[in-house]
Amino acid sequence: MALSVEEQGRKMYTFEKIDENNFRADYLFHARQNPNGSAYGGLLFSQALAAAENTVSDEFKPNSIHAYFVSAVIYSTPAIYKVKRIKDGKTFIIRTVEAVQNDRICFVLQVSFHISEKSGMIHQDIMPKVPNPESLMSMKDAVISTKKLVNDGGLVLKPAMLHRLMVLDNKAFVINNDMFEARCTNLGNWYGYCSDLKHQARVWMRTRERLNTGDKRLHRWLLACMSDAILLPAGMSAHFSQGFEDSVHASLDHCLYFHNHDFRVDDWFLLDCKSSVSAEGICFIQGKIWRRDGVLIASCHQEAIVRGKNGQTSKL
Repeated sequence: MALSVEEQGRKMYTFEKIDENNFRADYLFHARQNPNGSAYGGLLFSQALAAAENTVSDEFKPNSIHAYFVSAVIYSTPAIYKVKRIKDGKTFIIRTVEAVQNDRICFVLQVSFHISEKSGMIHQDIMPKVPNPESLMSMKDAVISTKKLVNDGGLVLKPAMLHRLMVLDNKAFVINNDMFEARCTNLGNWYGYCSDLKHQARVWMRTRERLNTGDKRLHRWLLACMSDAILLPAGMSAHFSQGFEDSVHASLDHCLYFHNHDFRVDDWFLLDCKSSVSAEGICFIQGKIWRRDGVLIASCHQEAIVRGKNGQTSKL
């Protein structure tokens, strides 16, 4: 019998405790869309955060997390998360986590924890105006209907977009029934058939099932896991719509900042992602994660290596 979303989430963050600072993760899985042997980066990021949280008291919550993807982590082999206790202060705690496989460091994360205190200043950006999620198709329905249009000859997509639709998204949203439901605010941009050539993507997401638990740590870890999902596609989509094809794309690092811990991942949240620059082979993407009522709950950013197929260069 298939696991529920909550059961899978619990399984993702259940470790064998080797000692006070070392945790073994037996449950890894590959990237949401790609069937290769590498574990999904968002999973590594959130598991390392969970391992670090196992060494701090509950009143301390993560405020900033910085990570580097050093080399591929093979999902069929357990990973050891080694936590180093850098600082234990009254208001801040700092941990470094190394993911080790076969005696090799594959992933490094640093996280700062903060105990809540009275705000000296309060301000935030305004949430962008986008269609509400109820008015949008789920990605599962969008993939099925867009595939039918393509197969019936009513829509022609560029090669990279066709691959995204027929292989990657079909696998993630139709075949695998992903843990998260996604609803894209602009499918024309996502699949490139009506692109405004902006390096941007806005996608509503939530778990596809209601979680029975109010465990804020599980909700936080699952949000951290998915914070990596839309960033790179946001930077690449406009180029794909113009015929660009890549030979390599991979995240180099990932950073996440929590501004508010009052949220649930089974309620709709908006991933608002934009790439401000891509140059010298590296694409830089920033993201904001909004609660539906307009509260900015987190920000993220990452760099990724992108290489054109056969030396191809796309300039917009």
